[in-house]
Amino acid sequence: MPQLTTRPRFVVAVLFAVYLFLYPWSITLVALDRVPIWGMWVGGAQLILQGSLAGVWLAVNFGRPGASAAVWVLCLSWLIEHIGALTGFPFGTYAYTNVLEPKLIGVVPVAIPFAWLLIITAALGLGELILGREHLTDRPARHPNATRVLVAAVFALLLDVTIEPFAVHINHYWVWSTSTQPAYYGIPTSNFVAWFFTSLLLSWIVLRYQASDRALRRATSPQPFWPWLPVTLYLSNLTMFLVVNMARGQEAAAVIGGLLLFALACHWSLPRLVRLLRGVEQKSGV
Repeated sequence: MPQLTTRPRFVVAVLFAVYLFLYPWSITLVALDRVPIWGMWVGGAQLILQGSLAGVWLAVNFGRPGASAAVWVLCLSWLIEHIGALTGFPFGTYAYTNVLEPKLIGVVPVAIPFAWLLIITAALGLGELILGREHLTDRPARHPNATRVLVAAVFALLLDVTIEPFAVHINHYWVWSTSTQPAYYGIPTSNFVAWFFTSLLLSWIVLRYQASDRALRRATSPQPFWPWLPVTLYLSNLTMFLVVNMARGQEAAAVIGGLLLFALACHWSLPRLVRLLRGVEQKSGV
């Protein structure tokens, strides 16, 4: 039994170490527009790396239900993206370039489902931080909390708002049809609407598996493995998109990312500041 739990944790640690090594190089080279031609594959590799990290983390903390949830997110996100790229529904008319290779059935890059797995896991982790762990157990087993699903979808959508200009105009991962009516950096509003509802579905699936009896026992254990990892992945990606968008002249996307980062910083710091001030008042006898 120790080997069954230790090995996946070791995989998480190794994947995270590789991510930490690549992160400063990626953010610097992309921000300065110094990515060499031979290094264009690294962006897709990082998405696969982070998605794999998120998937193994789910399996470590939620057992077989977590692993099943990761597989469902990979498969359903690929199917939705495949239909979207072929038909223009639900996101709008777009096509993937040859920057992200290889592609599944010649349409959707392999990295894209892993990107969805990363974003959904990270958004759920951030939502849990905002709402508090008590929301894990406030409903009967097998019934995901609607508030957690909604909050995760909102955070996933907000991250996509900063991703889209980065992916389209800087890394050139995909292109939008010129026939669409652009609302934001040439990106149609339908994309963000579809992103929200797709995130709702995928978040519900992950929480549905986590809410099973076995997953619930793991999630409420006193020592979950690296509970901070999803939030770290969310914040590190948000910071990267913020810095790169700002460095490459996409001010609106940078401002949105900055406001989101500031709001999250306030949420973390204000309660601690209040407790600190109360402690000072008590010590001074006021």
